[in-house]
Amino acid sequence: MDKLLNTEVLSAARFARQITDAATAVSVLTGQEIRDQGLRTLAEVLDQMRGLHISSGLTYSYLGARGLGGRGSLAGRVMLLIDGIPAVDNLYDQLFIGHDSIVDPSLIERIEYAPGSGSAMYGHNAFLGVVNVLTRRGRDLGGWEASASLGANAERQLRLSHGHRLANGAEWLASLTLRRDDGLPTSEIGHQPWPGAGLAAQWLFKGSWQGWTAQAMGMRHAVSTEYRATEKDKFIDASSFVSIANDRRLGAGWRSSVRLQAGSHLYRYNYDADDWSNHMRLRGTWWEIDTQAGYEGFADHAWIIGARWRQDPLMRYQRLATAYRDAASWYVQRQGPSLSVEDRWRISDSLHATLGLRLENRNGEGWAASPRNSLVWAVTDRLDLKWSQGRATRRASLKEEDFGDAPVTQGERVHTRELGVEYRGPALRWLATAYQYQMSHLILPDEGVQGLRGRGLELEGEWQSAGWRLRASHAWQRSRDDQGRTLTSSPQRVGKLQASMPLAGERWRVSASLRHASSMTTTSGGQVPADTRLDVTLVAKRWLGDLDLRLGWRNLNDSRAHGQDESFADDPAWQGRRNRHAWIELSGHFQ
Repeated sequence: MDKLLNTEVLSAARFARQITDAATAVSVLTGQEIRDQGLRTLAEVLDQMRGLHISSGLTYSYLGARGLGGRGSLAGRVMLLIDGIPAVDNLYDQLFIGHDSIVDPSLIERIEYAPGSGSAMYGHNAFLGVVNVLTRRGRDLGGWEASASLGANAERQLRLSHGHRLANGAEWLASLTLRRDDGLPTSEIGHQPWPGAGLAAQWLFKGSWQGWTAQAMGMRHAVSTEYRATEKDKFIDASSFVSIANDRRLGAGWRSSVRLQAGSHLYRYNYDADDWSNHMRLRGTWWEIDTQAGYEGFADHAWIIGARWRQDPLMRYQRLATAYRDAASWYVQRQGPSLSVEDRWRISDSLHATLGLRLENRNGEGWAASPRNSLVWAVTDRLDLKWSQGRATRRASLKEEDFGDAPVTQGERVHTRELGVEYRGPALRWLATAYQYQMSHLILPDEGVQGLRGRGLELEGEWQSAGWRLRASHAWQRSRDDQGRTLTSSPQRVGKLQASMPLAGERWRVSASLRHASSMTTTSGGQVPADTRLDVTLVAKRWLGDLDLRLGWRNLNDSRAHGQDESFADDPAWQGRRNRHAWIELSGHFQ
């Protein structure tokens, strides 16, 4: 537990900050916990974290936070960072977290979730929270790693990774993961009642030397489905990101960070039937320069100033629809700067404040201000009170602007308030957070809706001792529009329990996870029943020579996957699908 509490989180300026000093209550999962639980997609990892809710359709998995999100919610309100790179496509603002995710969870060193408005620190997508993924370094591997797994639903997966650190401090890591399955974004949906095939690839390369880092990562996910002999479709998602950065101390309290980052996303969809076809192609690219400088020479203040320029040079949409092959295409370009400033103010030995402000401009739409302030009061060495409030602006995605045909000139706004209490003991950590938010200037709202309101209470506790780990969380959340209606795809209660214990020393380890989400309404006015799932993972270290064995059983209680697309809910073949899921993996480390 003390090791976890001393873990550094990445702050607004990527300068390390202790968890105990963070302005909000941060949830953390380590890479070891991820591997012990046998979590194999980013969605599975996030579904173990406080207050987050995962739902899936037949094509993608979706992230919900604090009552917002759910199936079909493509526009991002939670920022996803992977080693400081914003891993979000610039067409839909979508997070890829299923079998199409950018990063293989086996390469995660730790993952952090900081709820609340983070736009003052990270930009407009950090509307209701930030998910920060830190991947392993070359020194963490120190040689070769390989794994092979197979499971139900035609799952086959191979991974090969290599990492090394040289005597001069330079280190690098390279990894490739290949996967084949039935094409569904998650195994939780169950077996698909028609022939489908999915192929996925994930790659990661990162290197560092004397303050310089370089990183490239990406994924390609292709799914083909044959509904009938004369009806089939295929879609492809492909994302890639690159980053070159320099972080250094300049002496006399100064630090600097300069990053050049770029990304691209390609989406292709082909549907063919006897009398109709639909072919679509979308491509978006972006690059940005992000610079920040910090000064800690003052007695009670630490300043961080940042400037960013982002350019989206190409966002293109093409469609060839119907047998007549009517063609249409749109070209959209976006650009704009942003400026940020943050002051970490030590008011007294036990009281610290953080004041932050970001100004963003895009395509001459005017400056949007995202301020945030927080107070952290160390009541005792083990007990903290944390208060924060902020305002954030979210710009419309290209999809929400109908690919340039319906420009949205004013962004969505949210004002959040949050009060938390956190206790840290030798083996026990617990926290409680109460929050509320108000949203206005909604992008594409329902008829007659002008705003949304949300409030909730989140509890989390963690205990570790003698190799045993126990973590529990529960979130009560209530989100409504200004007409008093509960939001769709929004469970009012989300509970999670994880337990892990060693057997025969650390040679064997068994881990279990219990997740519960209360019932929720659907977009068509129906009701999705409550869902409870039990997962169990068994790990045997050096089970066969240098090979480790992992056995995973998912949804042991055979809960129905009610979160699938509503149009298939009454299909007898779909209702009869398998829901339990099992897999086996062999992995090893070689010098």
